[in-house]
Amino acid sequence: MAPIAAAIVPLFSSVGSALGIGGTAAAGAAGAAAGIGTLGSTIGSILAGTATLMSVSAANDAAKLDATNLELQAQDAIMETANETLQGVSRRSSIKRELMDSVGSQATAYAASGVDLSFGTPNQARTEAYRQADLGLETSTATERGRIARLEERASNLKTQAVSTRRAAKKTGAIAILQGASRIGLRG
Repeated sequence: MAPIAAAIVPLFSSVGSALGIGGTAAAGAAGAAAGIGTLGSTIGSILAGTATLMSVSAANDAAKLDATNLELQAQDAIMETANETLQGVSRRSSIKRELMDSVGSQATAYAASGVDLSFGTPNQARTEAYRQADLGLETSTATERGRIARLEERASNLKTQAVSTRRAAKKTGAIAILQGASRIGLRG
């Protein structure tokens, strides 16, 4: 007999005795109390199942939000790669402009002093300026490629985390449903 019925039967028996109602009424009261106990157990199972489903739903919603945030961060990283490409072009253009200014200034200075620009010190200075510019261009390109590769890797990792977050939420939800069903099954 359910705990509620066990508590109600003595109450109905004593009320029935005080009113002069026989054992039949007390037995009827005991049956009604048992029915109430079964109804209480059923309502408890329904509430427990509802709470489990709401918990699973809330966890899924939170996981979807986390996954969406990760995907947005991945999109930001991808957009940063385009920005990095533009910055790389700007850095290389700046290096080329500085090279042209440097070579022009050197040529002007040596020509003003009457030195032949085709050999000797002016030629070595020009060669060194080109060498420095080439080094700067290579460094800029390597830096750009490295940053883009890092951003692409970050975007890929964020996308993987988003997929994992969604997958983990599904597994966690399935486990919660199974645990809730098990508890309801044990209640009877």
